[in-house]
Amino acid sequence: MSTMNFKNIFSLLCITLILSQNFLYGHSFKPEPRSGQMATLANNKIFFMGGSRPIPKNSSVWSKTHQYNLSDEVFYLDLSSPFTVESPPFTDLSDISRMPFGSEKGSTVLGDNGQRIYLVGGVQQNMATFNYNASDSILWIYTINSQLWNTSGSGTYGTLLPRRRSTATIINSKNVIYIFGGRVALDMGSSVFTVFDDLFTFDTNSLEWKNLSLPNHPSKRYHCTATLMPDGRVIYIGGLTQSNPGDNATRLFMTEIYIFDTVQSTWSLKTANSPDSVNIDPRVGHTAVLAPDNHTIVIFGGTQSYGNGQTTSYPVFVLLDVKSEPFQYSAPTPSGSIPPPLAFHTATLYQGCMIVAFGNITNDFGPSNNASADVYLMDLSNYKWVTQFRKTPDNNELIIIICSTVGVLVIICIILWLFVCQPWNINQGIGHNSGNNNVYNNVHNNGHNNGQTNGHINGQINGQINGQINEQINGQINRQSYEPGEQLC
Repeated sequence: MSTMNFKNIFSLLCITLILSQNFLYGHSFKPEPRSGQMATLANNKIFFMGGSRPIPKNSSVWSKTHQYNLSDEVFYLDLSSPFTVESPPFTDLSDISRMPFGSEKGSTVLGDNGQRIYLVGGVQQNMATFNYNASDSILWIYTINSQLWNTSGSGTYGTLLPRRRSTATIINSKNVIYIFGGRVALDMGSSVFTVFDDLFTFDTNSLEWKNLSLPNHPSKRYHCTATLMPDGRVIYIGGLTQSNPGDNATRLFMTEIYIFDTVQSTWSLKTANSPDSVNIDPRVGHTAVLAPDNHTIVIFGGTQSYGNGQTTSYPVFVLLDVKSEPFQYSAPTPSGSIPPPLAFHTATLYQGCMIVAFGNITNDFGPSNNASADVYLMDLSNYKWVTQFRKTPDNNELIIIICSTVGVLVIICIILWLFVCQPWNINQGIGHNSGNNNVYNNVHNNGHNNGQTNGHINGQINGQINGQINEQINGQINRQSYEPGEQLC
């Protein structure tokens, strides 16, 4: 067999390894900058949906009913493998899972044992005509396995949630969705800017809507955060309010903390103190996630103003300790690669890491239409912004890694048998027909050559294979072995 054939075999093996990796880990793409998108953690993936970028007022396509370029994309960030913030592994699902409309500032929650993502409210824009209210349904359901969108169906009953966006929404352990507040304006088909103070629930098991009219509820508000605690309480922070329909919105003090107890169905008002040396600015478009200690709420970003001119709320990074009353704010200074101040971004907690994505880049000097396309990682164990994501695999993932590696080795063995062993058998048959001397010479020479060649090929292939396998397995298992100076989450 010629040297060229051996080179072809080696190239084929390398291609097989590359294709197998692509099959296992998918392909990546780079999403455009955006803000106001929805994000939901499901099965080691963060699913992103929609989002918008402001259109400059001097643009020929800008109008009062078309102020944003909305997105109908669906894509996810894969958290099953290590990555750096320079190249996060996004995978686009839009070809088969595109949203029924362009959307922003809706609320998404994961229900049905991680099988479905529920989209509540938000802007719904026809991507062809740019008209709003492209759908009559306030609730859409994305099934992860089938990658299909549907409404809640004809079995839905009760007091339906009116159309709105910018709600504070959570889902509890009983698969009941709680939706508080929100607003409507031109982008929701309303000629009057109106903010709400009602609390609705949707039971995903029975498909029943309810309007919970309870005493001591908060004032009208939107763009506040909702954080679900392990004991069933929901803590609402920040946002905007309104006295009467049509009035301008005003900012809410961060010291005013409302709590809804989903177990007792009661509202209560709490006060949060801050250090004398720190003033916690009011904010909108911020995020709030519960830290692994289950009593610290991590607040990031936000703006003091709304619309195209978005000024930064300070401190950008704030902690709220709700372990005892009165609640206590603090404002530690994070270390590491600090991101720009953001608003209308998303923040997702995963294995002690806060994953921040996209958002408007706020500023202190006037209007800004800049949006981010980046991902930022904070290690909540030490409040450090890091540049690399590391994940400790569970037992199921280790089984998948081992089985995948064995599968690649089997494919390589088959290719070796087809391209190396079979030509030797053909040459052996030719030597037999040519006489005993030729048989001996052919067998001897072929055996010698094949032995040398196979040794050479196996040396190269084993070096490549072992390098690939060790890199994958060690990268998944031995998470503590990294170069000094790496910033890991």
